[in-house]
Amino acid sequence: MPIITKADLYTGVTASANITSNANFELRNNAGNIYFSIEGQNGTALFNTATFTSLVSCSVVSGSTNAAFAVTGPATASFTLNVGGSTITKENIKFRATNTLSSSPGASGYTTSSYFGIDLTY
Repeated sequence: MPIITKADLYTGVTASANITSNANFELRNNAGNIYFSIEGQNGTALFNTATFTSLVSCSVVSGSTNAAFAVTGPATASFTLNVGGSTITKENIKFRATNTLSSSPGASGYTTSSYFGIDLTY
């Protein structure tokens, strides 16, 4: 199961492998309201065939090329991505979250930074 960090989701990341069968997603949110999205890349209309089931602690709005999930935290949300018998190639799907980067001055003039929001496991 790939684990995608808050830092990766902050800037957006493509899948690490093709998604060839239904996949269970877990969104661990250590902050307040955070939004997570799945985006079709390269003109791919992911959600003409793929659907979502088993939504827990999140809500979703989707179009043909993207889906946005609202996760009120701190909480762990989950859902199943049903690929509809198709393969979603890793180049054609991107994950992103509205995670927050918090920076503050540290000892000896160094700045420390932390991300708050969603980690993804699927």
